[in-house]
Amino acid sequence: MTFSVSSAPRTAARLLRLAVPFAVMAGCLWLLQVQSDLPSLNELGALVFDLPAWKWTGAALATAVSFCALGRYDCVAHRHLGTGLDGPAARRAGMAAIAFSQTAGFGLVTGSYARWRLLPGLTPLQAGQLTALVAATFLASLAVICGASLIAAPPVPGLAWAGALILLTAAALAACSFLIPQFQLFGLPLRWPSLTAMTALGFWAAADVAAAGTALWLLLPSGTGVAWGQLLTAYAVALGLAVVSSAPGGAGPFELALCALLPAVPDHSLIAALLAFRVIYYAIPAVIAGFLLVFPGLLTAQKTAVDDTDLLGSRSQPAAALPWDRCCAETGIIRQNGGRVHAFGLNRIALLDSAQASVALFDPLSGLTGETFAPLARHARRRNAAACYYKCSARTALLARKSGWTVLRIAKEAVLNPQAFSESGSCRRQLRRKLRHAETAGINVGRAVNRLPFDQMQEADAAWQSAHGTAYGTTMGRFEPGYLSCQEVILAFHQGQLIGFASFHTSAREWCLDLIRLRPGVPDGTGHALVRAGIAAAAAEGIPRLSLAAVPDHRLAGRADRGLRRFKACFAPQWEPRYMAAPSWLQMAISVAELVRLVHRPPPVLPAAAPQTHNEDEENEIALARPA
Repeated sequence: MTFSVSSAPRTAARLLRLAVPFAVMAGCLWLLQVQSDLPSLNELGALVFDLPAWKWTGAALATAVSFCALGRYDCVAHRHLGTGLDGPAARRAGMAAIAFSQTAGFGLVTGSYARWRLLPGLTPLQAGQLTALVAATFLASLAVICGASLIAAPPVPGLAWAGALILLTAAALAACSFLIPQFQLFGLPLRWPSLTAMTALGFWAAADVAAAGTALWLLLPSGTGVAWGQLLTAYAVALGLAVVSSAPGGAGPFELALCALLPAVPDHSLIAALLAFRVIYYAIPAVIAGFLLVFPGLLTAQKTAVDDTDLLGSRSQPAAALPWDRCCAETGIIRQNGGRVHAFGLNRIALLDSAQASVALFDPLSGLTGETFAPLARHARRRNAAACYYKCSARTALLARKSGWTVLRIAKEAVLNPQAFSESGSCRRQLRRKLRHAETAGINVGRAVNRLPFDQMQEADAAWQSAHGTAYGTTMGRFEPGYLSCQEVILAFHQGQLIGFASFHTSAREWCLDLIRLRPGVPDGTGHALVRAGIAAAAAEGIPRLSLAAVPDHRLAGRADRGLRRFKACFAPQWEPRYMAAPSWLQMAISVAELVRLVHRPPPVLPAAAPQTHNEDEENEIALARPA
């Protein structure tokens, strides 16, 4: 048998990595022996066996609560990775894996093996990713817990500044994760946990630390005089050092840190409590976990009840599956923002899944609205995201409120009937004046009956953005040929040059205004002429309803978009209220923040998969059909 020369350094490095945790454990235990007044074995045994039964019982119950919290923690990690295994079986497997790995040490290896062994359907790669995610996020959550504890109940004076620094760093990282939900590390694309996931992870980590610290506090011999809050802070800091050390069971660093942080507690009392804690929190759970690893079938998931929606299924389809006869034409925005047509049983919605939220856009596409709220909330929860309906009608908002959701009025939509529209009347006096200005200037406006002049339209869009700033996105369309080729487009020419265009989402029941792009310095009334031509085109197609889209309508919207409001008011439309609904105010706040981020910082526009043209014409000629 031969070995290559290059393999020797790698073998030495592996052996060194394996030896370091044991060396750390041995060094810390040696320091503990040198610095502390350790009791004899007889004295230690007497202190442990003299603990009353109620303390052992309380510590056992606190240990059970701690491991239940850790099982819930694993479920949040499963949802982040999208394994689809976040049920009772995943909770039990997570509890057993942590019980085994925290005693055996080398958590990344032992935890991954235990999860893979105990959870059928989980691949080795997923088990490794899950274990790494749990370890990294738990350490981060533990840091936040330590920071808050150092401020609220420092074990020794003068550590509040360290706690404040930890919390400020955590807040900065949380803000960074919201603004930049995805990043690359060493060329690998990674995704931050959502704010909902961070909240859940922090809650379950805090529950685990509080329960485990309570178990240790209960096992202290009588007369130690240490306060519960003070011990919890010391326990959290010592646990963090133990996790970082990777020593088997954290032995050595954990005990040394506790003795240093609790100098007022007699060493013999603290060591006795730690010995009892090792038995109740480490040894017994490890024995149970080892038994389960030998007989993994004992963790077989129990059958859970399913509802009608689960029986009918949930499926996702691309934006091309949008029904032509839908009531809300504006749902066509999912052709650009990455949304999909999602079905919960027989009920379909236009759904946008983002890093922080699952947003149902407008009203359902089909089915019973009242049957969509609970499935949408479950869908979002499985993604560690908030759920909401955005810009829904008053009817949907009322049904949401009856389902226990929180409802907020956010906008009002301008709608009119193209079949009955007329420019006459005092309410449209301003519109008539604008249209006369456009006609006097020689503006030629109409529908394109051949291929769209995308090059000229792109120039107009670029000129518009130079004058007005980068275009918003996600809930508002942006220029892209494949996207516009699925819409009705009205063009405006002046002296043979394209000076602007307007696009409309279309369906069998409604048209909705999407884009208006005008070159700087165009004649007055050009935008009004474009929209008026769109109304006439909708009337010619027999469309009964046209929407000029919505404007903000809330307390902070009084001074926003005044020019847009005046523009739409020229057409004297009917104003219909639009609402936002979410299961709770917290999910409402997360959804609002996420939508603001997506509107102001939309992802890059991707070309449509299959751009369509209004009319295939090899000559790329442009002709206008003037509406009657």
